[in-house]
Amino acid sequence: MIDIHSHILHSIDDGSDGLDKSLAQLRIMDAGGVKRVYLSSHYFRGHYQYERHEYDQKLETLRQAAHDEGLGIELQSGFEVFVQPGIVEDIKSKSLFLGESSYVLIESELNGLPEDFYTNVYPLLRSGYKPILAHAERYVSIMRKPSTARDLIEKNIYVQTNAGSLLGYYGEKVRKTAWILIENGWTHILASDDHVRGDYEAMFRAKKMIQDRIDDKAANLLTREHPAMIQSSEKIPYNYVSVKYIPHRRKSFLRRIFA
Repeated sequence: MIDIHSHILHSIDDGSDGLDKSLAQLRIMDAGGVKRVYLSSHYFRGHYQYERHEYDQKLETLRQAAHDEGLGIELQSGFEVFVQPGIVEDIKSKSLFLGESSYVLIESELNGLPEDFYTNVYPLLRSGYKPILAHAERYVSIMRKPSTARDLIEKNIYVQTNAGSLLGYYGEKVRKTAWILIENGWTHILASDDHVRGDYEAMFRAKKMIQDRIDDKAANLLTREHPAMIQSSEKIPYNYVSVKYIPHRRKSFLRRIFA
């Protein structure tokens, strides 16, 4: 498994508040089969804003500590960037990508994507970046109309869903929206958004739920195959679900095939 969205890097945002807590979480992840994790700390101009060298120093400290523990999990740099006017300049100057890829994890106002959201994202696309919208199911505008996620995909914006959303950690409306996105192929990656405030079991449980409710292929696409394409900047397919009409008892029904 690969986790592209986490706040495990210590003492830099609202995630882990200490090295020991970060290490404890990495042990659980390593034991559960997570092979790579992107330490996507918040970057929100005016709120969570820091120099890149500060982030890199903490990352190297955590990497060394994980190595000393004998953990095999690969720690990659990453950021969750709040979309604002002119944010593309910060992304360029501070290298706010996932690892060294062209993928950028982005977020916006949870009470509804603002009217200028795409206006501010478009410069990223023009610059060759591949934006991934974090926890799409938690935005009010997407809860009200889940097909908004499909509209974003049609504008070349990838979608990420939180594991905890599928388990109802953020409420019933978010849970229902998350499953709509998963079942329609309107999300590309499942991630933890882990803030080291509890155990990491939600990620493992959510993957198992997808296996049981859909199939192994869908679970692997969302937790392994698609996330693995990020490291080399390989293009994740925007549309990966085929819909077929299958005759059954004189009537046809839809079957979604995760290709």
